[in-house]
Amino acid sequence: MLTRILSFIKWGGILELPVPWTRTVTIARALLALSAGSTYLTTPANVLFTPRDGELAARCADGLAWLAWPCWLPSELIPIGQITAGLLCFLFAVGWFPTATAVPLALALIALPLTSASPDGGDQLAGILGLLLIPVSMTDWRANPWTTDRSTGLLSGRVIIANSALWLIKLQIAVVYFIACLGKFGSEEWANGTALFYWVRNSVFGAPSPLRPAVEWITAQAPLVAALTWGTLVLEMSLAICVFLPTLFRVRVLLPVALVFHLGIWVILGVSSFAIVMWAALLLLVVPIGWWPELRRDSTDSTTREQEICA
Repeated sequence: MLTRILSFIKWGGILELPVPWTRTVTIARALLALSAGSTYLTTPANVLFTPRDGELAARCADGLAWLAWPCWLPSELIPIGQITAGLLCFLFAVGWFPTATAVPLALALIALPLTSASPDGGDQLAGILGLLLIPVSMTDWRANPWTTDRSTGLLSGRVIIANSALWLIKLQIAVVYFIACLGKFGSEEWANGTALFYWVRNSVFGAPSPLRPAVEWITAQAPLVAALTWGTLVLEMSLAICVFLPTLFRVRVLLPVALVFHLGIWVILGVSSFAIVMWAALLLLVVPIGWWPELRRDSTDSTTREQEICA
């Protein structure tokens, strides 16, 4: 998209924006819904929301907590509401009728960081993404978003709204990775390349028993643990600036590496919902707006097409 804007400024003509409603967005929405749905349905209400000890009422009195559905219900109905929210999230993951499901999905996502007894970074990012995706979903008028939208990218109101929201999403996720990388530089263990040695041996988030011998052996080798530790920093910074990198590198190299990276965090550290949220975030960040592999088959020069569709 940056290429198109610069070309328009230089040469004039008709400015077109990429049609933003691709399967990439649909898959990202589905992953966010699956993550929240699994949290709702696998965590007891007295653990997730602690409705019986008074803490939920205190959380509901803070800031934007009025957006969270647990604050709308009597405490005795919260377990029923939790099951309902979980089932609805799995229904939303199917993806149909994004215009109708945009707001309910956002409310289901934002409730976890606002009122959960122990939200993590994944819950918080999912809630933010759910809200930012509302303009994208509300402007997607298709019943089945798994098909490719081949409508024009001319400057219609809904194309501008959806593109603007997706740019905000990219900025939000890029900031997350930038802060994650920058914050590690203040740690001696990350700076000297030994941080992962300690993480995999952590009593709470460490590697599971079946994998622990292999993981501990790998991280006991100085060159390997240094490469993995510093490689994490390089990957996070690359993701933070990825909108400025070539499209083919982003899609064919950076995205697969980042997806495997978060899969490794899931397998070794056991944070499944966090990994699923980050997969959704990666799709929204790394994949250029309007890009989908099958779109290249409509062009006689697929390489040129990929290079033209930016960010």
